[in-house]
Amino acid sequence: MAVLFLQNSCKKDNSTRNYPVGSNENINTWILDSLKRYYYWSDGLPSKPALNRPPLDFFSAIRNSSDRFSYILLPGDPSTISPSNKSQYGFDYTTIKEKNTGLVFGVVKLVLSDSPASRGGLKRGDYISKINGKTITLENAAALQQELLSGSKVIITLAELNGNELKDIDSVELTAGFTFEQPAVSNITGVGGSKIAYLYVYDFSPGLATSLYNTFMSFKNAGVTELILDLRYNSGGQVAEAAGLCAMIASGVNYTTPFIIYKGNKNGGSRSESLGDAASFDHTLNFNTLLQANLNLKRVFILGTGATASASEVMINNLKPYMQVVLIGEKTRGKDEASFKISDARVPKQVEWEMHPIVYKLFNAAGNGSYNAGIDPDISVTELSDLPLQPFGAREDPLVKAALNRISGNNTIRIAGLKSSNKCNLAAGNILADSRVMLTSASTVITHR
Repeated sequence: MAVLFLQNSCKKDNSTRNYPVGSNENINTWILDSLKRYYYWSDGLPSKPALNRPPLDFFSAIRNSSDRFSYILLPGDPSTISPSNKSQYGFDYTTIKEKNTGLVFGVVKLVLSDSPASRGGLKRGDYISKINGKTITLENAAALQQELLSGSKVIITLAELNGNELKDIDSVELTAGFTFEQPAVSNITGVGGSKIAYLYVYDFSPGLATSLYNTFMSFKNAGVTELILDLRYNSGGQVAEAAGLCAMIASGVNYTTPFIIYKGNKNGGSRSESLGDAASFDHTLNFNTLLQANLNLKRVFILGTGATASASEVMINNLKPYMQVVLIGEKTRGKDEASFKISDARVPKQVEWEMHPIVYKLFNAAGNGSYNAGIDPDISVTELSDLPLQPFGAREDPLVKAALNRISGNNTIRIAGLKSSNKCNLAAGNILADSRVMLTSASTVITHR
């Protein structure tokens, strides 16, 4: 995920022993000093850690046991960076053991636009039987996923259901390549007397809110009365973009509306930020312009899964003081923490490594937070309970269908255009591996200070 970070630095105490530049001791001293200043759990840092360890091992050794998401990396060194299917091939998939047949296979959940995967013909809902010629099994599912993520080329074998067996139908060879920012998916539909907008958002990268202004104006001009916001695979990003999106949704908000509370260590203290300040701190958007597209809604339906994290969870939690938020799907990831990038700004620079430590715990305007175990859905639905997966925004998608049912008040609503009769419906039993959830584990809420 391409995101813009604020550069921060922590200068080394002059009383600290000078180590040769580039040595583990020099790098680790900078890491420790920086963490003492910014790290949420700074009070728990060891007083005399072993500075001669490799930086990755050192960081892991001193990281607090409650810290699930802080990480360090060396720019330009792929071995220190967690791979993802976005930067590799541009798709995510889940490996399942099917509930009724016992078959083990991969289900393509997400294919990014203009990616190696999309150019290779992969589609959401495809079934994967083999990776690099190896049949996916209970025993090798996780290992094959790691093989796919760590390689630069992969051969994907696609299959279809044939009775109680999977029949291979095609093989696609993909070469790793970078995938750029993703367009949102939107539509407007009607159920009863309600006009319902659907919006799928991939992440909260810089410029998202501004890019959605015209979409929200079209919703407003169409007289939309309900919104289904699809964050099922949104692993987060910038608080600013989440705040900008909130400004176009909730009723009665303005620049000074309280939005978020950050609670840090003894150096960071506690600070509150309004909706306008959070959205427009870097002056890249006009907050008053966003308000022109405000839908003035009293409730919003948000679709989420275990891959819904960080800034997405900020939206879910921080809209609650101002409107009814109905979460549909599964329990979210549970990232109630924020980070910013820390890099060495000394001249000349001595340390090339950069850190992304947890700096703050997050709370909404009412002081409610502490969702580190995830946010429970109001309506529990598993999209993998009804296969094949449908395109984003399709009325027959289980999560969308649940939202439409709640809006209509009719739990037996008939959906037009159901799956074709020659497709036998499958359902996930056990989840064996999930590349999207793996990616989510390496993401944090990004704040600007």
